[in-house]
Amino acid sequence: MTVAPIRSLLYISAVQAQSGEGVLSLQSRINIGVLSRDFEVSLAVVGPVTVEGLHRLRVDLGPVRVTGGFEKSGADRDCEKRLRSLMKSRFGETKLNARLQTTIQRNAEAFDAIVVDGLLSWPYRPVNTQLPIAFIPYGQGIATGTEAVAVADSDLIDPYLITVSSEVDMLFIRPDLASKLSEKGVSMRRLQYSFSHPTGAKPTLAEVDFNLTEPRIGFTGYLGDAANIASLNWFLEEIWPVAQRAIPGVEFHIVGSAPSQELQNRLHRMSRVVLHWSTDDRQLLDQRCRVVVEPLLFETHVDAKLVNAMARGIPAVTTRHAMRRAHFRMRSGVVVSDSREDMVVAINRLMSDSITWKRAAREGMVAAREQLPRFELAHCIRRELNRFGRASLGV
Repeated sequence: MTVAPIRSLLYISAVQAQSGEGVLSLQSRINIGVLSRDFEVSLAVVGPVTVEGLHRLRVDLGPVRVTGGFEKSGADRDCEKRLRSLMKSRFGETKLNARLQTTIQRNAEAFDAIVVDGLLSWPYRPVNTQLPIAFIPYGQGIATGTEAVAVADSDLIDPYLITVSSEVDMLFIRPDLASKLSEKGVSMRRLQYSFSHPTGAKPTLAEVDFNLTEPRIGFTGYLGDAANIASLNWFLEEIWPVAQRAIPGVEFHIVGSAPSQELQNRLHRMSRVVLHWSTDDRQLLDQRCRVVVEPLLFETHVDAKLVNAMARGIPAVTTRHAMRRAHFRMRSGVVVSDSREDMVVAINRLMSDSITWKRAAREGMVAAREQLPRFELAHCIRRELNRFGRASLGV
C-alpha cells in the first residue's frame, strides 16, 4: 500500500497587537494548530515582529519554518489605497515589506496550498501561481476588533473584498457576511465553504454529575501519533505509579485508535489500565471518568487539545509546559501542575473534593465553549483543503 506524501501548506498571517507575546490572533493560532495535523505548515508573518516573537511561534505552534520580521528597504511600496487605513491602524505605517513579498514569491512552488489569513496578508500572497488559495478575510471568522469596524463602517473594504474574492479558490467568512457578498455578486462556488460545518470535530458536550463518576482518570488521543504516545508514556512512567499509591482504587482509561501492538501489550500488562480502541471521546463519559489528563509535553496543537478536554464537562489536568505554549484564553478552566508531585495532588483533590471538582468543571466548560466556534472554523478549513486536494488529484 502506497502512503500519500504529506502535503505542504503556506500560511500567511498578520501580527495582532492585542495578542501580545502570542503574536497572532487566537483564531490564527488555532487554525495553524489544526492544519498541522494534515499538512507541513510553513508560516509567513506579516507586520512588525521580533526574533523572539518568531521563535515563540516556532515553539508554540511547531511549523516547519517561520519567516517574517524583515527590515525595511528602498523597495518597499505603499499598500492598496483601500487597505491603508486598516494597515495604518494595525502597524502604524502603510508600506508593504518587499523582502517578505520576495521571499514568499520565490518559495511559492514548494507548497501544495496557501492560506491567506486576514485582509492585511492578502498583498503578500504569491502571484501567477496555480496553487489553491484559501482566504480568510477577517482572520477570525467572526469579525472583532479593528477589522470589525472596517467591515461595519467602511464603504471601501467591501468593494476591495469583492475584487479579492474573485481571485481565490475558497473563502471562509461568517455566514451572514457571506450572504451579503453573494448579494453583491461573489460566486457561490467560492462562498460555499463559509456555510459548511465540520463533522466529528466537536468534542462530546455534557453536564457531568460528580456523584455519577468513579475514581477514574481518562486520556484520549490518536494512538498512532508519536507525540501523543510520548506524552502518554511520560504519564504512565512518571505519574501513574504514584497516583496508584495515592488514590485508592483509581483506574486509568485510555481512549484512542490505531495503537501499536507493542503499546497494546504494554497496557495489557499494567494493573488497572484499560484501553478503549475508539475514536469517540464519549467513552470518557460512558466510563464515568472523574478527571481527564492532558500531559501535552510534545504536541504542538495544544489549544485544540485543551479546548476539547475543557468542553466535555470533566475537569482537565495539564502541565505547566503546555501552558507556556497555549494561548492566554486557554489558561482558565484547566488545572495546571508544575511538577509530577503537583499533578498527583491535583488529580487526588479532584477525585475527592466535589466542590473543587464542580468549580473546575464549570470554569472549563465556560472557557472552552466560548472558543468552540473558532475550532469549528479551523476544522472546516482543514476539511475543505483536504477535499480540494483530493479533487485536484482526481481521487
